[in-house]
Amino acid sequence: MKNENQMQALIRPIILQAQKELLPPGKFYSLCQRLRNQTSIKRFYFLTPPPHLINLQAHQISPHQLCKFLDRLAHYVSSVALEGHQELFYLQRVNLRLKGANRKVVLVKRRIADTQLHSKIVVKTDAESRRQGDTEKMNVRLLRATWYEHQRINIATGMKIEVEIVGAGMIGRVARVRINDGQDLAFKAFFDPNFVWQHGPWAEIPIGIRLKACQVTKDLPEFLFAGQDWAVWEWIYPHTNPQSRKGGITYEQFAKLEGLIKLNPLNRSNYNPYNMRLDPGGIQKKYWGRRFHDFFKGVIFYSRKAHREGLQSLTLHLRRNRVRYFCLRLVALFFPKFIQTYQARAIRQKAEGSSAKPLPQASQEAGGRRQEGRKLV
Repeated sequence: MKNENQMQALIRPIILQAQKELLPPGKFYSLCQRLRNQTSIKRFYFLTPPPHLINLQAHQISPHQLCKFLDRLAHYVSSVALEGHQELFYLQRVNLRLKGANRKVVLVKRRIADTQLHSKIVVKTDAESRRQGDTEKMNVRLLRATWYEHQRINIATGMKIEVEIVGAGMIGRVARVRINDGQDLAFKAFFDPNFVWQHGPWAEIPIGIRLKACQVTKDLPEFLFAGQDWAVWEWIYPHTNPQSRKGGITYEQFAKLEGLIKLNPLNRSNYNPYNMRLDPGGIQKKYWGRRFHDFFKGVIFYSRKAHREGLQSLTLHLRRNRVRYFCLRLVALFFPKFIQTYQARAIRQKAEGSSAKPLPQASQEAGGRRQEGRKLV
């Protein structure tokens, strides 16, 4: 706990600065790298899991231990391409004898849907990680688990984490996460978290911190907490209406005050039927040449992706609807006013379609999970 408090105190100045101004991705990354070089911090975690959504104290699991589990979950989520795939995880803190010594660890039990396949992995305590000298070398693997058959997890008292893969976009994959049968959360695992540009964690985290501090939550999801290669946001359903959300301001109001760009309305899958944004996208300050700079960085991102995963990884973006979207983006690049008519028509058609065929609550939630999966574009 003492180590967690020290880490939070070290990163607090960066978070405070991000709350006061929208930090560009490059500047935010540089601040974190400078702190990494000056301290022993190996991985960064931004904000803490809200206690009203995630009750950690009842399970004696610290926020840092949960974040370390989410580090490994991010690697797992980014590697599972099957939409709708579901898994259950149970976390429990126990005393375990390892290498001739008694140590407090967090055991993780994994179960695929309702099958009987189980595995256990160990999340080491902070003290044990410090003795190892590197928190990134923890003995935690979701796919190659360490087995401890003599140690069982009590499912009734363990922390239950439900995970459902809902889809992927250009920069990452989204999963619906529910902890202890609580509220749905949007868990976003980034494909290339080390690349610094207007999308990805180094852009999205300072965006989330700034929007949260200014209460820009009327028509945007609320940022909750994040790690270096994942982020947790509020889950937005198709029936979520900005008019029913108490408090907060709209992004349009905030953008006018801060001189920020308008949200990209071309990708209608990034909105629910009530025009509630599902993802903040590449929010940034307006400046001359921004569109061409973003286009150039996008080309680099796709080149890195093709080099890393092969040309077949780009086939997702060669479908008819995606090609149409990219063509519209290209038109908007040179003729931004020309595209406004198309935007207004798309918004009106989506709203009319939603009001003509109201969904029952269960169907709305299922649709929300599918729609959320396409928001990282």
